[in-house]
Amino acid sequence: MDWSLTSAQAAVFLHTESTGSTQDDLAALWQQTPTFTVLVADDQTAGRGRVGRLWHSEPDNSLLVSVLVSLPAALRDHLHWLTLIGGAAARAAIGSERVGLKWPNDVVVDNKKLGGVIGEYCGEADALLTAVLGLGLNLSITDFPTPTAASLASAGLPVPSRDELAAAWIAGLRERIAAFEAANGDPEASGVLAEINRHCDTLRPGIMVGRPDNSPVYGTGRAVLADGSLEVATDSGLVTVTAGEVSLFN
Repeated sequence: MDWSLTSAQAAVFLHTESTGSTQDDLAALWQQTPTFTVLVADDQTAGRGRVGRLWHSEPDNSLLVSVLVSLPAALRDHLHWLTLIGGAAARAAIGSERVGLKWPNDVVVDNKKLGGVIGEYCGEADALLTAVLGLGLNLSITDFPTPTAASLASAGLPVPSRDELAAAWIAGLRERIAAFEAANGDPEASGVLAEINRHCDTLRPGIMVGRPDNSPVYGTGRAVLADGSLEVATDSGLVTVTAGEVSLFN
């Protein structure tokens, strides 16, 4: 396959037919290769999502791409925003108003998951904090392990080439990270926060947020806040959730 569009967006472009995880492969190279080094795989045998969940994909029918990104060390407290920025860039790359975001890192259509972004910190060098962002996106898959999954094809959306989507995602990352850095890590001033809230399907009644170290929260998603947390209106008042898994309960 021709990857010329993605290569043009990458500082260094790497491609492999099959690997365990593009995240692991690229993280191992972070001290040897520059920011915006991109690794694309045709197939992944040990892909993962948040909290180590297995990510199901099919050879050539999924976009499997990871990229090294960085922020100045002075923005250490804002590093978590890279994953949220990655989701916003992925939604925009697809180019359909039917596609939304599910807090904190999923790309969805019709309440079903098209894919998601995972962000993992690599380390600090030369006053830069480096992380690897990975995007897994279902393109032409029609057989899913769960009824809550979808692909562009199954949703009746246009299916661009993997090269077109990867290039659009990397370009979107470049644009949004540059704006975020220019705004000194302020998601409001950079425009990132407004974009996420505008397209966040979690901002609706009837959600449940399962929290890793606490009881679930039921209510209405109100807003993604400036610290990246989710504000939920419950029967007992507003609750701010910093980590969790969102699902619908009605």
